[in-house]
Amino acid sequence: MSHKFIIYPYKMTSESAKDLARGLGAKRVFPDGRYRPKDNHIVINWGNSTYPEWRYNPFKMLNDPLRVSNACNKLKTFQLLNERGVNIPDFTQNKTVTTWWLEQEHKVFCRTSLTGHSGQGIILASTPEEVVNAPLYTKYTKCKYEYRVHVFQGHIIDFVRKKKRAGVDVNQYIRSCDNGWVFCREGVELPECVKEQALKAIQALGLDFGAVDIGYNTREDKAYIYEINTAPGLQGSTLIAYTNAFKELLL
Repeated sequence: MSHKFIIYPYKMTSESAKDLARGLGAKRVFPDGRYRPKDNHIVINWGNSTYPEWRYNPFKMLNDPLRVSNACNKLKTFQLLNERGVNIPDFTQNKTVTTWWLEQEHKVFCRTSLTGHSGQGIILASTPEEVVNAPLYTKYTKCKYEYRVHVFQGHIIDFVRKKKRAGVDVNQYIRSCDNGWVFCREGVELPECVKEQALKAIQALGLDFGAVDIGYNTREDKAYIYEINTAPGLQGSTLIAYTNAFKELLL
């Protein structure tokens, strides 16, 4: 019996879901549409944290929505990773703890959104007066490099490192595209501790695949998990890596 891929995206307008569907020759389906799974269907859950109405039919799904939901929530992610021995920055929900961090000359990230990504909802505080009410606070951990590592069923299939965009003033603390950072792969090598923590993070959340954002402190030779994306952007080599990884499931 030949198998067929189905893409279940977090939103139908997702460009990465469209690109993946084209690469796999798959169709994208709504959570409440007329689609009904068949025994030979493999559903790829692309970042959707809700169960579809058709979930009671027999089928195989990669990335269970509940586990995706955990990955989408920064607090839940940190709690689960912390419980399972994965390296993460110090975090708290107690605003008063941030005062002690600041007294120790650490900076604080006030995460005003638990579901924001790419730096969304982050306010950097250097003094107690700059700390705002937020559901999550993390202590800034100094890291020379930041990587995005793509993991698929226990294997690293692609990785890139963030670098400053030429001729642009960058935000040194929040390394997002909007703040002047881009991904590069040429000449990039992945430290062993970064590999180890990326694999552990995906396993700890029970995911089949995901893109792990990791900071690397060269002096300590230690990696820190920042977030995990279950519907990462796909371009060039990364799209090819995911397409090939999924296709290999059919071999």
